[in-house]
Amino acid sequence: MRPFLTAALLFLAALPAAAAAPALQPGLYDISVQIVMKGMPMQMPVMKLQQCFTDRDIADGKAYASNKNKDCKISKLIQSGNQVSYDFNCAMEGNQRMVGRASGTTHATGYDILMSGRFVPAMEGMGEFSQKIRAKRLGDCKPG
Repeated sequence: MRPFLTAALLFLAALPAAAAAPALQPGLYDISVQIVMKGMPMQMPVMKLQQCFTDRDIADGKAYASNKNKDCKISKLIQSGNQVSYDFNCAMEGNQRMVGRASGTTHATGYDILMSGRFVPAMEGMGEFSQKIRAKRLGDCKPG
């Protein structure tokens, strides 16, 4: 259960990155997340989900933020053309934190982000991680 929680937290930490991509079109997006945990013999499978983004979600950045992710702080958010980068710092169970940097490219129908970070202090032998996140627009959102 702990690896799943860690994976979910890593995924949620990455979501605010796309707030810097105002050219993103509203619609239904397919999002895949691949996490690589250094020091783990078995890696986690790619996680996939679909999410609907509205104009308002994109304009105010809520398209990429999650209410479940209140303990993650994004700083040094920079967008230049189709490039985006930011630092993240997320509180976890107990006194642990997850800190690092993310960067990638954005476009009208999706984004590609690479996160690199570490657990402070190291968590059960896991110190560093990287995560690739890809979002691709599938079409319009379904009504309702």
